[in-house]
Amino acid sequence: MPTFHLLSMRTFLTTLILSLSGFTLLVAQGIQFHEGTWLSALEQAGRDNKLIFMDCYTTWCGPCKMMDRQTFPDASVGELYNEQFINVKMDMEKGEGIDLARAYNIQAYPTLLFLDPAGQVVHRVAGFHKPDQFIELARTALDPNRKLQALDEQYVHGDRDAGFLYSYAYVRLNAMDGSHYPVALEYLATQEDWSITKNMEFIFDFAEYVDGDLFRYIIEHRSDYVEHYGPTAVNRKIDEVINLANFYREPDWDQLKQLLQDIYPNDVDRQLAYFQMNFYMQSGQIDDFTRAALDFYKIYPATDADALNDAAWSFYEHVQDPKALKEAVKWAQQAVKWADNYYNNDTLAALYAKLGKKSKARKVALHAIELAKASGQDYSLTQELLDQL
Repeated sequence: MPTFHLLSMRTFLTTLILSLSGFTLLVAQGIQFHEGTWLSALEQAGRDNKLIFMDCYTTWCGPCKMMDRQTFPDASVGELYNEQFINVKMDMEKGEGIDLARAYNIQAYPTLLFLDPAGQVVHRVAGFHKPDQFIELARTALDPNRKLQALDEQYVHGDRDAGFLYSYAYVRLNAMDGSHYPVALEYLATQEDWSITKNMEFIFDFAEYVDGDLFRYIIEHRSDYVEHYGPTAVNRKIDEVINLANFYREPDWDQLKQLLQDIYPNDVDRQLAYFQMNFYMQSGQIDDFTRAALDFYKIYPATDADALNDAAWSFYEHVQDPKALKEAVKWAQQAVKWADNYYNNDTLAALYAKLGKKSKARKVALHAIELAKASGQDYSLTQELLDQL
């Protein structure tokens, strides 16, 4: 074959490979986020006649980072979202995000908003979504019969069918904007028997006020719920409701103690000390939290690895006093002794690092990563800690 043809063929193959490589890169890319102001995103949505998808995130949000790593780069996700939406990524604690968080009543992260070009919400959910879940979410937002906006209109126009109220309550719950509880009460008002499994589970999902009928029902039928969910889940639910009630203002501790006497008749003092400790942490009273936590675990030694790990991690995040942090290290060490898993080792590594014990931190972090790899868990945050040592 003449040299001319050999060169031509080689050039042709090189061009084809480069073209195919470029095509592969183009297809494989994930979501392309809009670069510009919020106003420019609205204007582009109007010109293109598209909905806006907005990822409402914060820099400290773990599930937000998981979406960045696992979901947004997915090729199938990018193909659908880039075609159907103007995609916006907005830090809710910086710049325009501060006002947007207030305007859209963002209460959890990540919150995933779908809006029309006028900025009106057509659908919203909160929480981490895997790629397949995220794709289904887009299809729901695009479906005129399933999106939140359509369900809102159905509700406003007076649909009070029990089946609709049941489904609508969960949709509003997943929106995480605080609008779900009245709908839940409306559904239960249609039910003569709260004790059937479907309604018991519904009540368990929606109970959130210590003085509400739903929480009182759980307390009065606690044995039934323990039989259905197990004691650990029921106790966790009770703790969540009481903590939620005490989140925004310091409670009447005497009144809370009376409530705890109904719930934990043989464990009132320990439970009261536990909720005081959590209140101080949640309300940002770090000195009081530190004191309460040290006293609590001195008087009431933990027997649960998860509880110790949670306490140790709270100290890592909020406490600066080295003496107190050394106590947290002891808690984390005990948690690892009881349960040698990724999360407990990650906490211990972080505490060592905060105390400047880099060698110990590096050793434990490497072990945590090994455990994460073996169990298929995300260890990127531990890797970041290791890289900083």
